[in-house]
Amino acid sequence: MHYKDSQDRHQVMMLSYDSMISQDNPVRLLDMMCRRFVESNPDQFFKKGKKKAGRKAYSPIALLNLLVYGYFNGISTSRKLEKESHRNIEVIWLMEGLQPDHWTISDFRKENGEAIKSFLHTFRSFLKDQSYITGERIVFDGSKVKAYASKDMLTQSGILKKLDNIEKNLSEYFKSMEQLDSLKNKDEKFTNEIEELKRSIEKKEVQKKSLTQINEKLEQKGLKRITVNDPEAVLVKSRNGKFAGYNLQIGVDSQNHFIVTNYLTTDVNDRKQLEECVKETISQLGVKPKEAVADKGYGNFKDIFSLQGQGVDCFVPLQTVANDKKEEEGLVFIYDKLQDRYTCPQGNFLYLKAKNIKSSDSFYDKYQCKDCAKCPIKNECTTSKYGRAIKRNVEQEKIDLYKTKLKEERVVKAIKDRKNIVEHPFGTIKALMGKFDLVLCGKYKAGIEIDLYTLAYNLKRLGNIQKPDLLLKQAKNYNWKAA
Repeated sequence: MHYKDSQDRHQVMMLSYDSMISQDNPVRLLDMMCRRFVESNPDQFFKKGKKKAGRKAYSPIALLNLLVYGYFNGISTSRKLEKESHRNIEVIWLMEGLQPDHWTISDFRKENGEAIKSFLHTFRSFLKDQSYITGERIVFDGSKVKAYASKDMLTQSGILKKLDNIEKNLSEYFKSMEQLDSLKNKDEKFTNEIEELKRSIEKKEVQKKSLTQINEKLEQKGLKRITVNDPEAVLVKSRNGKFAGYNLQIGVDSQNHFIVTNYLTTDVNDRKQLEECVKETISQLGVKPKEAVADKGYGNFKDIFSLQGQGVDCFVPLQTVANDKKEEEGLVFIYDKLQDRYTCPQGNFLYLKAKNIKSSDSFYDKYQCKDCAKCPIKNECTTSKYGRAIKRNVEQEKIDLYKTKLKEERVVKAIKDRKNIVEHPFGTIKALMGKFDLVLCGKYKAGIEIDLYTLAYNLKRLGNIQKPDLLLKQAKNYNWKAA
């Protein structure tokens, strides 16, 4: 047969791990960065391996390499990473032949959250110092991520119902026990039944204790619902339905689309996140952005005006409200600042009725018309029997100026470009990892995983825009000492 000749698998070969990894393989850059960071910050990681007595620990360089490599290649569970250390030549090269078990890998990830976060921030500093990030325009967006928890969340009424069922089961078990105990002649069959009942009672008592503790947490924290695995998760809603999870916020630099900000919040929407996003950017990147861009879900005047007062120009479109729709239909009300009144489309006046009415996070002045009864367009304008009313925000002049700014060509373009910048990282990570498949419980630990996701994305992005040999040189000569 005319087939290519294969090599004898039993033949002894003179090979090194290094000879099996090409010089432009991204694992070389990954190893260089992890190695330089750990060597520059030896006290960042847990104390295992510091004592000379006892069993030797695994090096934090090897374990950090393994974790970052895993998320870089869509592998997040410690059991799968353990398998890779036995069969994947890239991992064998990274680990230099070490093969930690999944408990060691899992413990390292859980116990070194701050060190992983520090590595992420230092890597971002590297990107900034090498001019891959400018920090001038940051685009923000949010995405709902599923927590490591059951889809079904427990409510107080649901818990009480379960506890009631447990009490009924226990009552039945105790009656059966009494009947069996009253028998004088017990053969082996009855003895086995008694033991089985004891095990059932013990199991139900454990369930009862667990549910009682969960119910106490609900009452203490004032929550409506809770998950057993991850009590910190909240009920969020996305295009995939409702589930227990978190709201992930990211900020992306507009120059090369690197993620510069990431954090988890239990707020179910983005309305109050804009100013917090900028604060996190300053904290995580060390730079205050000149421009902040986001979608209309972040349209909160309190945050917008606060940021603009701090020198951050905001390009955030506004959600359409009922009054805006009526203006589009031709029902335009003109405000006269000198007379402090509104004029309706029919020439009638709306006079000031009340000042500084608080609504949500804003204050309004209320203006109302007294001449609506015989108005020919009353049914189109209002259904109120007291006449058409308008609430004017006390900062309406600033709002009008902001609305005018939103029509400027540069602002329209920035808002239009938003999707191309910020949705690319979400798409890449979800394509790689499958909708952020979190494996750690609790907001803090879930945040460690998000740090690893964003670190992996930035590494992948960096490899796509720069040559491997130059990156290795830059990483080798950089000062990886954490700030």
